[in-house]
Amino acid sequence: MVINKLALFSASILMFSFLVGCSKDQTINSPSTGTEATTESRVTTNSQLENHMNTVDPSLDTKSWSSENKEVKLTPVKEGQYSYESVAVDVNGVNKAFDWSFSTTEDPRIYYTDVTGDGKEEAVIILNKGKGTGLNIDELHVLDGTDLSEIKVQSYQDIVAGQIETGVTRKNDQTLAIKVKSQGKEHQFDYHVAGINFKQDKLSFGGVIYYWMRNQRIVTTLGASVGISPQYVGDFQITYKFDPAENKLIADQIRFEPVHR
Repeated sequence: MVINKLALFSASILMFSFLVGCSKDQTINSPSTGTEATTESRVTTNSQLENHMNTVDPSLDTKSWSSENKEVKLTPVKEGQYSYESVAVDVNGVNKAFDWSFSTTEDPRIYYTDVTGDGKEEAVIILNKGKGTGLNIDELHVLDGTDLSEIKVQSYQDIVAGQIETGVTRKNDQTLAIKVKSQGKEHQFDYHVAGINFKQDKLSFGGVIYYWMRNQRIVTTLGASVGISPQYVGDFQITYKFDPAENKLIADQIRFEPVHR
């Protein structure tokens, strides 16, 4: 009798593990190339959200992050080996599920503020996709505060392609001449690299993408680099504004800070 009970208990555990594994959502990865606003999210219905929450990993019960005054709450639904996979978002009692993923080693940064200038607050959620030496990749989501629909944000690729010009010229074995032009302002400076063993005529982007808030405006710090193992020659600070005609947050001010070396 004891053996039968143990077998039944073990079979129950195996069945539960199988069901949880089958419910795992497919994540959406941010593209590293292209010129269109990057992130689109699948939103579930209320019944699907309830099913999501009913299958939350018990170990995640106490894990959630909120805006300063608790208007916005983000709760992970599934946890993979290195990332959370799919989340539930609550804004003042309105709930939706998204298949966003983000690193388990960096807490989300969450704000509830008016970034579109319409007098109504939006939910601003910044997720970290990866971080390390010379690497920081953030992903930005802006949600309407009423129905949680996602507001598009101009991608950094689109901004670089349309509003930033760069040039890299080799002067000698240890010196690069860097040229940057954006919004009518131009920078020219030398950057010293020990043993230049690469060919590059423009600065590279994508290794450092850091979003933050300043005076109710979204800002991104975009690292500009040379070399296969990135060496950062400067940062672009891009401040966004809302364009009602496009219903989209786009680049407004672009400022470059060189690293003289």
